Amino acid sequence: MAAALQVLPRSARALSSPLLLGNPGARLVSGMALAEQARQLFESTVGAVLPGPMIHRALSLDPSNGQLKVRDRSFQLQQNLYLVGFGKAVLGMAAAAEELLGQHLVQGVISVPKGIRAAMECTGKQEMLLKPHSRIQVFEGAEDNLPDHDALRAALAIRQLAEGLTADDLLLVLISGGGSALLPAPIPPITLEEKQTLTKLLAARGATIQELNTIRKALSQLKGGGLAQAAYPAQGGAHLLYTGLTGTNVMDVHLLFLQPR
Repeated sequence: MAAALQVLPRSARALSSPLLLGNPGARLVSGMALAEQARQLFESTVGAVLPGPMIHRALSLDPSNGQLKVRDRSFQLQQNLYLVGFGKAVLGMAAAAEELLGQHLVQGVISVPKGIRAAMECTGKQEMLLKPHSRIQVFEGAEDNLPDHDALRAALAIRQLAEGLTADDLLLVLISGGGSALLPAPIPPITLEEKQTLTKLLAARGATIQELNTIRKALSQLKGGGLAQAAYPAQGGAHLLYTGLTGTNVMDVHLLFLQPR
């Protein structure tokens, strides 16, 4: 268990000693104190992996010179930054990114699950919501995590923004789990219904997720690097992946959405 605790935030690891590591002194602590410590450990761990804190760890902006650092890469901002995103966690990611980027963000479009804004309001997660005068347009779709025409409209709006960029622009792409269903844009004349039917038939006959993604890429305008191609010649190298899915291979996500065909 001590090894497992190494992946937790420092503050959470501090809470784990001595009670959770079997220290003899733990026998003197009441069950109520142990429950309180477990609650604090849980809240600290969950707080560390929320979209907002993760964005602030991945992005940093030097206001004195407009230098944006995305992990180990730096970009010069001159009110030339655009943002697109798709996925279940992207609303909170976008809210944190817009707060950080300020006036450097020109415009954004994100595709998020249907009903997510109402859910955040009901649970008091105001920090996960965009401000009233946000420059980011929000589309809700993919009810029950299935591609639908609302998600298709979002995908087409993302494509339109990407195609309007120039070589002087920078595109920040936010991706999280559920992004595939929220970015459906079949290559004409294929319709969304035809693509859905094919996917269901293949899945019913035992196709793996990797095999399904191969088909999705081949039939999509934006997957498999289509988004990067649409954004050319803009600087599209800045992207953040936040899958939140056990067993997810980040390279699989990269190949599905960002790798050119």
